[in-house]
Amino acid sequence: MTAAPAQAGLPSVGACLADGELSMGDTGADVICLQFALGMLHMSTQPLTGTFDQATADSVTFFQASSPPLRVDGRAGPQTLAALGIWSGKSGAGVVIIPCRSDATVRPGDSGASVVCLQDTLRELGLYDGVSTGTSDVATVEALKRYQSETPPLQVDGWAGPRTLAAMGIWSGTADGVSTLLTAVAPGTAPAGPWPAGVQDQPNWNVNAQGIPYYGNHGACSLADANMIAFQFARDGADIATEQWAVYIASREASCNYGAVNVNLATQDDSHCTFQLNALAGMFNPGASLGRLGWTADKVKESMENCANAASDLWVYCGRGPWTPPYSCRPPWKDIVAAATIAGNDGSATVGSVSGSVVGADG
Repeated sequence: MTAAPAQAGLPSVGACLADGELSMGDTGADVICLQFALGMLHMSTQPLTGTFDQATADSVTFFQASSPPLRVDGRAGPQTLAALGIWSGKSGAGVVIIPCRSDATVRPGDSGASVVCLQDTLRELGLYDGVSTGTSDVATVEALKRYQSETPPLQVDGWAGPRTLAAMGIWSGTADGVSTLLTAVAPGTAPAGPWPAGVQDQPNWNVNAQGIPYYGNHGACSLADANMIAFQFARDGADIATEQWAVYIASREASCNYGAVNVNLATQDDSHCTFQLNALAGMFNPGASLGRLGWTADKVKESMENCANAASDLWVYCGRGPWTPPYSCRPPWKDIVAAATIAGNDGSATVGSVSGSVVGADG
């Protein structure tokens, strides 16, 4: 009797995550996950063998070349796995990697730990060959401009704001913002928001007597909740229209019920808390957009301040939408062609959901 040939198993339903770094000759479930993600993006047509062979290396190289400024070397390290949305946050030995983090905004001439992290990351991307001095000097600024120019539609200005740092995967979630709302306030409180809101071209956009936007016949947020949402978005650099839009989205999703995050296990998409903060979709995984910033579903549920803060952090990564299933995130700094390609494939590399970045798109 001839034994049946061994076959690699499919990833389990749910999040498929891979430890890094993966390279030629590696085998196992991490490689299967990598091959699956590449296949979902039409970067590979090979079967899921579980072996990192030449065909897998070629597919990784193709993905890296199509996703500047990733280093094109055919090896699936943390940066490449994160760009695919499948990095577990662990090394190939299973050790949790705690990457450096930079606060925004890093300006020319700034110094400190955030600049060291920025310089280290630019060096890893092959854009900077200097020493990590901790000062954003001319060489650092020029390397950063090159990164921004290769990562549209980031603004090419040599300033490392939230979206530039988020695109690099090193943003700490802390930003000095650019809004006039940024006055000193006590924790748990917020200054007056930009009310009354004007009219925006959004479905069922309404404004109540206090000038707070809300969706259709849903309840509007309270003034205190609306102020907190607007304030958190302002801290991350949102303009007034985006602050008002976020409050409208809060009304649309759950009437500002910050304690409800993914409570409908039947549909797996009843996701509230200002945005579609969907715990079942993987965004709180260690290697995902919110997980990398230390957010957990339980932490988000503690207060409207946490809820709005996490939502504004996700907006930095994912832009405004569209808010339709499968809620997968196309980062706003990705070029239009790449975004359209991903969108055509449902925006995710999943059996249930592989993508670590969830919600929204465009920017």
